[in-house]
Amino acid sequence: MRTSPHLPSADDAWPRSAAPAQQLAQYRLLRSLGRGGLGEVFEAQAPDGRAVAIKTFLLRDDDQGLLASAFVREANLGQRLNHPDIVKVLDSGCHQDHAYLVMEFVAGHDLRRHTRAGNLLPLQQVLQITQRVALALAAAHAIRVIHRDIKPGNVLVHGPSDTVKITDFGLARLGDAFRSRTGIIAGTPAYMSPEQLAEATIGPASDLYALGVVLFELLTGRLPHEATSLGELLLQVARHPAPPVDRFRPDLPAALVDLVAHLLHKKAPHRPQDGIAVADQLAALLADLPQGLNPGWPGGPKSRG
Repeated sequence: MRTSPHLPSADDAWPRSAAPAQQLAQYRLLRSLGRGGLGEVFEAQAPDGRAVAIKTFLLRDDDQGLLASAFVREANLGQRLNHPDIVKVLDSGCHQDHAYLVMEFVAGHDLRRHTRAGNLLPLQQVLQITQRVALALAAAHAIRVIHRDIKPGNVLVHGPSDTVKITDFGLARLGDAFRSRTGIIAGTPAYMSPEQLAEATIGPASDLYALGVVLFELLTGRLPHEATSLGELLLQVARHPAPPVDRFRPDLPAALVDLVAHLLHKKAPHRPQDGIAVADQLAALLADLPQGLNPGWPGGPKSRG
């Protein structure tokens, strides 16, 4: 069974956002785009008329001090990031009983739909997308920002505009504040590295482990570790090596099989330490693909050096 939608996490227990009034601070809310992560996301209109996306969540009365300040502090991480493949954070704050994060509006969808058998992307697209995610992570890591919750739902893609963007930087650590009061794991357990699940020190290698899980899932339509309970999942991640990805995709190049295994190594020091190195390996794999193999959709995501 797949674990990510069903195992308990901070997302499951976090108070869901009641719909705010049509006006939130200086932003006019237009429509709900869905719920996920820490709250609800709306398409909204900024005072200058441009479309933006606003993520909100409802603050409980007894959380107003701790979580409101944590939200603003961690959301500000996103405003330090400036990379074409990272969603830009434009504003953040608290209004009445809601905290909110204002981001650039991104057309398209997240990668979750492409982790299902029957709707997997061609190999070339998978390599192109993950290469760009690796480079974006490298840019964040260079200024000591760790994402902490890389997963398909946090990667947005739009073929016609050649868009690949990571979203929700800084928000996973806000979940840590919630977890400290509840004992519930913050983040999405199926994508978390052994050291993150163990609440040990994490760094760039932890995000790259999560990228390895995403790559495995995009290639196979399944997770490297699947379990029916959180306890079983924790045991698998801690003790059992991930199966080789070619067990489910025997057509994959040996170098790609090795890269996925390297990303999913149990010990952080034995994983790639730099997203640029991972991107370089993915670029080499792209260059080695037979001409015309899995060309991807017209105008779709392309490799960026």
